[in-house]
Amino acid sequence: MKKHIIIIGSILLNVLFGQAYTLESCETNISGNTPEFFQKYFQCVDASLSESGNYINLYFNGLAPYESWYYPNGDPNHIDWYSQGQGSFLIPNAYITEVNYVVSIPVNPEARPNLSIDGDAVDGEVGTSNFEYPMGSVGSALNGVNMFNPCASPPDVIEDEAASFDLYNGHPAGGELYHYHTTSPGPLEVLQHKGLIQTTTVGSGEIEVYGIMCDGVVVLGCTELDGSTPNSSDWDAQNGHVHDMVDEEGTTMFTNRYHTHICYDDITEDDTDGNGFQEHEFTPEISYYKTPGMGQSFERCNSMTSPIENDMLALDDEFIPIEFSLYQNYPNPFNPTTNIDFDLSQNGQVELAIFDLMGKRIRTLVYGYEKAGYKSITWDATNDFGQSVSAGMYFYRISAGDFHSVKKMVLLK
Repeated sequence: MKKHIIIIGSILLNVLFGQAYTLESCETNISGNTPEFFQKYFQCVDASLSESGNYINLYFNGLAPYESWYYPNGDPNHIDWYSQGQGSFLIPNAYITEVNYVVSIPVNPEARPNLSIDGDAVDGEVGTSNFEYPMGSVGSALNGVNMFNPCASPPDVIEDEAASFDLYNGHPAGGELYHYHTTSPGPLEVLQHKGLIQTTTVGSGEIEVYGIMCDGVVVLGCTELDGSTPNSSDWDAQNGHVHDMVDEEGTTMFTNRYHTHICYDDITEDDTDGNGFQEHEFTPEISYYKTPGMGQSFERCNSMTSPIENDMLALDDEFIPIEFSLYQNYPNPFNPTTNIDFDLSQNGQVELAIFDLMGKRIRTLVYGYEKAGYKSITWDATNDFGQSVSAGMYFYRISAGDFHSVKKMVLLK
């Protein structure tokens, strides 16, 4: 079991404590040895290098960190369905559930030789190319939501499925696997959460990056990674091209990396971008890169339950969170012990203390210099340093640099 995964599932925590699953409450653990692209842009995922250093193992659970009518009734993230226009419908008995996935993305992906991504390859039909992504989950959006192959299972038409999308252009498949086929404000909200953009309206974001496919293809919207307008003159049939991917600060995230642009106003068959092909409106259909180690014909990748290689874990390796977080203790209520987890995104002075309802300090659990990483502390309230701790409500507070957070817990006797 990976040391940075909390055993209790996110949905169970939501139910127990009535806490919505959001960009603030989700788990994010990005190892410092992964490429900067993952550290800068992703939230609600775990990421680390594999043992050989040849793969980034990207773990995600497919949960949507926002409200949707595909969350079941009673879930804090549930809202009621309403029609978004003509033909709009709700998929019956389809719910967002937590399913843990991992994609092993090659650090230096190898392009398929002599591959031409033309209109015959990108035809929106299943099984007409040896290089199509498999059906199902083949990548992760910035917020840990599945990204699917853009094709629909025969005889469905993928454009018709758009009528079942929620407000974030997502829906479940097979009754539970929530995913995107196309652009969504969800990943843009991650960029806003990180202070990288101000506008989360699809097509108008200062930067529009949505996620990454399992073979290393990056999915962008109407901008390049630095916010500039893309040059469509060299786009292939799925609006893909190859060049260095440089962010708004001039940092090269990837060298000569193939990536696609999903940018449109309406679903149409017209060639609105002038690249000579029918408009590309969904996630990539053709896998540009090979993924060695998949054990499949043509080395086509997909999401898995375990990585190709285990994570690289040196003795002093720590998974460095990208932000400070204090989590709800578990179990809660408790008797007599409980666990308190927190994330430190930087080294520094940390204080974690427990107080009663009157503000009296009951116990200092942590005080001093701590290295960045995921931390877990157990408090045993049976007889704390000879002082009897009575049943009731208590507060625990953390201070780390400019980060301060307080949560409550209940001790039963």
